[in-house]
Amino acid sequence: MNSPESFVKYVEYAQLVAQIGFFSTTFFCFILVFLTNFGVKRSFGSYTYLLILFPVVGIFFATIEMILYPNVYSHNAGYVFYSTSRPFHMSQGAVTWFLAFYTGVYASTISMLSVQFLYRYWAIFDETKLRFFKGWRFFICIAYSLAFGFQWAFGIYYFDEIDEYSKKYMKLEMMQKYSLDISEISGMTLVAYDAEGNFRWRNICCTLNMTLIMLIQYTVIIYCAYFMYRNMEAKLQMLSLSLRNLHKQFFKTLILQIVTPTITLFSPVILIIYLPLLDLEVDLPTGIFLCSFTIYPAMDAVIVMYIVKDYRRAERKMLRKWVQEFYNWLNNGEDGVDIRTKSVSANGIALVNTT
Repeated sequence: MNSPESFVKYVEYAQLVAQIGFFSTTFFCFILVFLTNFGVKRSFGSYTYLLILFPVVGIFFATIEMILYPNVYSHNAGYVFYSTSRPFHMSQGAVTWFLAFYTGVYASTISMLSVQFLYRYWAIFDETKLRFFKGWRFFICIAYSLAFGFQWAFGIYYFDEIDEYSKKYMKLEMMQKYSLDISEISGMTLVAYDAEGNFRWRNICCTLNMTLIMLIQYTVIIYCAYFMYRNMEAKLQMLSLSLRNLHKQFFKTLILQIVTPTITLFSPVILIIYLPLLDLEVDLPTGIFLCSFTIYPAMDAVIVMYIVKDYRRAERKMLRKWVQEFYNWLNNGEDGVDIRTKSVSANGIALVNTT
């Protein structure tokens, strides 16, 4: 039975939410990709690549979380980012690499989000730059996201490697809260200060690396959103009514795509990485906030399908088609039953007449 201070129940809650996030992300992102390819008649140009790539990465990200069930525990001036899973019979070291890879996918996701904002900004104010999203140049956008993903993954793996000091700092609390021996888990740790109260610069470099990456992406997002808000109306007057409406719909989508990732992607990480710098006497199961990562791709897909009218039209059209096909199938089934019933009745009457 768990002690009153045990955080095991929060791990179970987090795993449940991660499962819900995985299935909802897979469902809604699949619908978005399907509608983009087969349902929506309007051509979105090279933006179609982003509309497909982002939900696919979202499904991949949710799948990794479902496999690993990563968790975070924050204690005073430190945190432990770990997993007790051993998928595919991986070794302890291999799972640690896999956890770093998971964080790299997170960084690639937020980088890809900033690329979407940059595309919409250039689509309105400088269409010539959209050449970077066409043909082989689109791989530049992918390379941009992958580069920040690699930087994040390498940074947390190298700078937050578990050492003897962090083991001693977290050993007792991990045993009390989670009944785990920190020497036997896969993961990374950060302890901001040493015993004399000085910065442990190796760990601090990890925080600085994460801060730099998030700052770059969020700056791009806010810059594009701000100038689109200020100057978009005048630029759109030069476009056709159909294109004006489309750009406005995508702008509304992007505004919601600022609010939702701020809450679900940026805020949890900011809390986790900066809390140790305050060196408060706290014990928090901050891993519960990681659940929001798997929910975000589903929310993003729903936002796009709800705001952009072309998707709503495609949804209604395909739904009517499926309902009609199902109705026809039922009618055909009933006709078959009627024919068989009439045949049996006729045979029965013939048999009676012969007797």
